[in-house]
Amino acid sequence: MRQSDHQLVMAAFEGALGEEEFNTLQRRLKSEPDLLALYREHAMLHHSLSEEFEGRHSLGESVPPVGRSPRWLLPVVVLFSVLAVGVGVWKFSTQDQGQASQAGGSPGADPVVILPEPRADGPGVTLLEDRFESGEMTTGRRPQQGASHWRLERGKPQITNKHLEGSGFETYFYIPKDGLSATRPVLLVTVETVAGGDKPFHTPGWSGFSLYQEGYEVCFFGDSYGPEETWSLDVKRSLVPLLPAKNITGPRTMTLRYDRRDGTVEMYAGDKPIGDPLVRSKIQSGQNFDQVRIGASEDASLAVASIKVRVLEEEPRK
Repeated sequence: MRQSDHQLVMAAFEGALGEEEFNTLQRRLKSEPDLLALYREHAMLHHSLSEEFEGRHSLGESVPPVGRSPRWLLPVVVLFSVLAVGVGVWKFSTQDQGQASQAGGSPGADPVVILPEPRADGPGVTLLEDRFESGEMTTGRRPQQGASHWRLERGKPQITNKHLEGSGFETYFYIPKDGLSATRPVLLVTVETVAGGDKPFHTPGWSGFSLYQEGYEVCFFGDSYGPEETWSLDVKRSLVPLLPAKNITGPRTMTLRYDRRDGTVEMYAGDKPIGDPLVRSKIQSGQNFDQVRIGASEDASLAVASIKVRVLEEEPRK
């Protein structure tokens, strides 16, 4: 591992990279296992030291693009500077270790805690279900199921050909804060996206779905801000969005799974969290999300046929 690579990663953590340098780092992380391993070690340290920090923005603030360049806490920057002194002792042995931030884990990753697994088709409560087959997307729109209504904050998305589509829009839906609980610990967000709109889904901008808590964006899945043309997961800690091992492109049905018991958040292909996730990460445990957002930047289009948000009850121990 070259000293210049340590300096590059440190510069990313300090927010000192320009847009071109940041995009170059993203491309190298996809193709260089040792660099990805180094980045992962720094990210894990940040995760453990800054559990409360989400790198999120308030709804009332001027909103920068999703997945924007990093903003780092000063104590974390100081710690990374100290770590750089020990450049000569860093060893990265295998590619698998470098892929620990993706699904599957690796040597040196956090120990796996086996939790009782609620069945995706088991008992639970639907917090939101809407199929955009008719009507209009305006503030006050009521879904097929859900106690609240949609709130259009930006743009003019249209419902046409049995789906919602638009560019440069954001629409929000309040879900009950007590939807997730000790007895209902797992949340699933399933979205069906389709072809539509006059702009691409994959762009340097962003297009997708977010979960909020108390006005702050906690995580996002869809096409994250940046040059990669793939579905991805952004845990809003100002880290590089997490990408699948192979690009997952275009309209499709996807499911986000969050487990409040240990903070695991995963992205799956399909309408159920079955098999290995495409991407796995961790955020703070015990979250109680209260809003869902659908949206896209000005240069991207998002077309959605349906969305469903459900919480699952914990299976009784036998």
